Amino acid sequence: MSFFTYKRPVARYESLLLRRSWFFRIFTILALLFLRFYNGVMLLGEDNFGSWLFFSLPSNIPYATLLLLNTGQAVIAIFLASDFLKRDKKLDTSEVFYVHSLSNAEYVFGKIWGNMRIFLLINLIVLGITLVLNGMASGAAVEWLAYIQYFFIICVPTLVFITGLSIFLMLVFRN
Repeated sequence: MSFFTYKRPVARYESLLLRRSWFFRIFTILALLFLRFYNGVMLLGEDNFGSWLFFSLPSNIPYATLLLLNTGQAVIAIFLASDFLKRDKKLDTSEVFYVHSLSNAEYVFGKIWGNMRIFLLINLIVLGITLVLNGMASGAAVEWLAYIQYFFIICVPTLVFITGLSIFLMLVFRN
């Protein structure tokens, strides 16, 4: 069997549960609206409110956007990533997966990947919106490589660290 044979349904189920969470929905809507407003004011505003830095160095546009997003996302990811341990103990909803020969590591990896892929998708959506607004701004150059680099330099390590830290602390403190 391949490495992802049994982890894929666990990750899909965890992603589905996360998308159904009102806490996650509210965070997503607020983050998208705030970052859309932030980028719109900085890039498309009449005065540009002193945003000469964005126009002089085009790679600052995705950098500032992802720093803002990941600051809020790190706080939210702590609560949502640690929530699956509490939910498994409380509701015992994961008995379906125990029918298959699935080790604990595979199960936890599937749960973690399910959480992380939703947050990575939000990061890609925000980068896409930022890229469109960057292209619409007159006088702002588009640095394509910066969007890809900052995704892998800022988003992925932040999510991996925050998810690992929150799970580690949940297991150590049992709360």
